[in-house]
Amino acid sequence: MLKKTVLALAICTLAATAVQASEITGYATYSIGHVKAKMPKIAKIELSDYKEIGGQTSSDRSSTGHKIVVGLNVHSYIALEAQYTDLGKSHYKGSFSGLTGLGTPVTFDDKLSLKTSGFGANIVGKYPIQDFTLFTKAGYHLMRTKINLKDSWVTPLGSYKDSVSKTVNKWVPSFGVGASYNLTPELAIVTEYERYQGVGNKKVNVDDEKMSFKHDIDFVSVGLRYNF
Repeated sequence: MLKKTVLALAICTLAATAVQASEITGYATYSIGHVKAKMPKIAKIELSDYKEIGGQTSSDRSSTGHKIVVGLNVHSYIALEAQYTDLGKSHYKGSFSGLTGLGTPVTFDDKLSLKTSGFGANIVGKYPIQDFTLFTKAGYHLMRTKINLKDSWVTPLGSYKDSVSKTVNKWVPSFGVGASYNLTPELAIVTEYERYQGVGNKKVNVDDEKMSFKHDIDFVSVGLRYNF
């Protein structure tokens, strides 16, 4: 954990060095947009099992995300950012209602939801072209993924319900590309694409079984930036 924290703070060290050589300007950005999560392997297996027995499955991997960014222009072509990001939720469901081989009616239902948000830092390489600026970025973020599992079944012998909640904190890398356009010297519109890799990549104990909810998340956003 210490090594990962040092790596995340390396960007701040670079900023301190750059301050001595350049005039610093800054900006603050609020962006909102579309989030699309990749399906975790554990969810693929669970939904596949339901399909094999003729059950119903569904997934909702799209959500609305948003972020707040504060940046420093430490060079004409380099900026450093700190940000808070909310990557929304994804949902997965499998259900079965029918008869067993012995003709006994049964109903099974499983639900999984994942919600991710966290703080991080980026280093940004940018290329200004008059009022436009093209940029790429790489970041490192401590993302918190809240995992909620619910399952239930009903048979002639009785019914059962269970709910498990877990939280995974994981340092994850990100990369992105984007562009901004200056409406005025103070205000700009920003569009970006970002990918957060390996979110939830830590095994947690669920009913005495170790499970990983590792997945990637794509975030396409548009925002308003204030330059100061």
